[in-house]
Amino acid sequence: MPGGSRRRKRDDEVEPAGGAPAKMEVEGAKSEGVNPADATAKDYYFDSYAHFGIHEEMLKDEVRTKGYRDAIMQNPHLFRGKIVLDVGCGTGILSMFAAKAGAKHVYGIECSGIIHSARQIIKDNKLDKSITLIHGKVEDLELPVPKVDIIISEWMG
Repeated sequence: MPGGSRRRKRDDEVEPAGGAPAKMEVEGAKSEGVNPADATAKDYYFDSYAHFGIHEEMLKDEVRTKGYRDAIMQNPHLFRGKIVLDVGCGTGILSMFAAKAGAKHVYGIECSGIIHSARQIIKDNKLDKSITLIHGKVEDLELPVPKVDIIISEWMG
């Protein structure tokens, strides 16, 4: 901003970890436990989401990000007091929107190594009490709750 002033962060905004997402190093950027010689197309697909570049591209797509934000934040009556499951949570942006909209608790599932960065982002935004991130594939996990009320997912990649 001109003159070095900073505008105040709105309640529906989130901050990237470290303030410089393009320079973040992602721990576990390769599919964990997979020998490259044995890697399948599925392993390479999930590994592509371990790298921050693809997430930076999606987050910088203002139409996409603001569309999801508005759909969630402008409907707090749908999220208030609910248990939310965010499938393929990536950096946790939808999980954070759901938590800020009043969800009782949000469970974010992510099978790529980006989850390590997502955990820091959630913590930096002081949402680690209302968001639990789980590393794994949704089809292989048993959630710590018997049911969820809402499932959200950014399915387009």
